[in-house]
Amino acid sequence: MVLNPLFLYMGNMISSDGLFLALSLIWITLLLWIIHRPNTNLIIWHTLVLFIAFTVRYNALIYPVIAAVVFLVSRMQVRKKLAGAGTGILLCGLFVLYTGNKYQALTGIWQYSPFSGWLMANNAMYAYRHVDSAARKPVPVRFKTLDNMIRTHFDSTRDVKKYPAEGLMASTVYMWSSGMPLYAYRDKQFKKDTTASELRKWATMGPLYKAYGAYIIRKYPWHYLRYFIWPNANKYYAPPVEFLESYNSGSYKVAPIAQLWFGYKSTRVKTRTKDLQIKLLDFYPIFSGIINVVMACCLICFFMLDGLRMNMLFRKGMLLAGAIWLLNAGFTIFASSAALRFQSFPIMLTTVFTGLLLDWIWKMGIKEQHEARQIKEKDQQAKLISEALA
Repeated sequence: MVLNPLFLYMGNMISSDGLFLALSLIWITLLLWIIHRPNTNLIIWHTLVLFIAFTVRYNALIYPVIAAVVFLVSRMQVRKKLAGAGTGILLCGLFVLYTGNKYQALTGIWQYSPFSGWLMANNAMYAYRHVDSAARKPVPVRFKTLDNMIRTHFDSTRDVKKYPAEGLMASTVYMWSSGMPLYAYRDKQFKKDTTASELRKWATMGPLYKAYGAYIIRKYPWHYLRYFIWPNANKYYAPPVEFLESYNSGSYKVAPIAQLWFGYKSTRVKTRTKDLQIKLLDFYPIFSGIINVVMACCLICFFMLDGLRMNMLFRKGMLLAGAIWLLNAGFTIFASSAALRFQSFPIMLTTVFTGLLLDWIWKMGIKEQHEARQIKEKDQQAKLISEALA
């Protein structure tokens, strides 16, 4: 938790990843305090941290639910439990309502996150790409133009050597690349509207892309499981280093706006290393894969060894960690994209609690050996006494 090179590299990025990691660590710490030593001040601090984290990253969508359960099983008074669980959910709900109303004023459609629509269409395209052209089913009229553009794109980019982006598995290239069908269709829809901002164009397409993505997933569920869910599960198991594998995305130049913002003398940047590559984090995917397997095995052993009957506070802590681990895995695999910067908090959380579980299993083993030794000694004493009496 202290001597971790990941902190240095995440802190060096102009991104919300480092901020969200810090907020998540504070959040889990507050939950542990609520379990062990609950008080009114913790309710206030937790509500504040939860709300800020919720506004920073979509991964925090699962946080209010987890927090509510922790409050309900804590040793607080009932009214404080309800206050702790309710205030966090209320503030997050108000943020959702406020954001949705802002998007409705901008696009005419209420939605919390256009990003989710783009992401669903992106994910569905990874399944749709592998559907044979003869097996493609007709789509509703409102999707026809978009669907034709996507089909044409797939048919013309079969050669992955010529089009390497098409060979990527469970990525987000379809939703961020300007040359892809989703952006091309968006620009076509706003061809006559020269006054529309980039935000309005992007947000307006969210509901349509969400509906289209959901339709494709329903029509081809097997392809979706095979070509998106399974590859994304593998990426969650061992998250790629992604943007953290090189400084400045591998470029020696920055945009003029970055030069202006940081007061650089020119757009050219340099590093203290010989090249822009970062090698120090290459062990993380392997480490993450190992720790995920060990965590799963430890949780199974925890239940098999009647861990639920042990110390109440330890049990609650383990259940909290296990719940976050499982919910984050489900959220990432089914609705997001796995990468090291997104999974930094779950990896750290899993590492710490895996260590605690291993320590508990080790102590249980020593305890059982000691009890078995005592039983053996008592049996031997009883045998000696019976022989002496005989």
